[in-house]
Amino acid sequence: MNKVKKITLLPILIFGINVLSYSYEDYYQKVYTVKISKNDIFKIVNADKNQQKKLSNIFDNYQKKAEGIEKELIQFDKKKAKIGKIEEERYKAIAKVLSFEQLQEYNSYINLQKSLFEEKTNKVKNLVDNINLTNEQKSDILKYERDFKRNVTKLKDERLSEENFVAKYNQLKEERNVKMRSVLNESQINTIENF
Repeated sequence: MNKVKKITLLPILIFGINVLSYSYEDYYQKVYTVKISKNDIFKIVNADKNQQKKLSNIFDNYQKKAEGIEKELIQFDKKKAKIGKIEEERYKAIAKVLSFEQLQEYNSYINLQKSLFEEKTNKVKNLVDNINLTNEQKSDILKYERDFKRNVTKLKDERLSEENFVAKYNQLKEERNVKMRSVLNESQINTIENF
């Protein structure tokens, strides 16, 4: 009887570990989106008031859809595909609002922003790959970064003077950096400082 229990428990355990590995993978692999100001887009394409209103609704609607998918606990590739589909639908909706010339300006601007973002993220990714973080270190560093971003968001709501904002922002950044350094070994810290 005990052998039967052990034999039936093994596939359940393997399946459970397999499911955990997907959610664990999702924790570290994130679909990044390039955030661009609506007002910048309105200026670039020279949108009139009616177009601005329609575009604003499109951006808000599709942003909510993307945020909903980002929260789902699904495999990274599926999440990325869903976000891609949303971007495609959003683009079609935008194309209906803008003239051909405006759409060309929009495409040029978005492509430039994406390439700048990719250049920056590739640099950061290469750094992270070069310092060989353990899963525990990645987890801690991601937590510190999320906490930092939350605190900056709260700081923006405080409506401080520019000088006070910069001072508090730098303080939060330094606190984050100290915490991050605390989970790294000496070799990893040296790699970061020489990057």
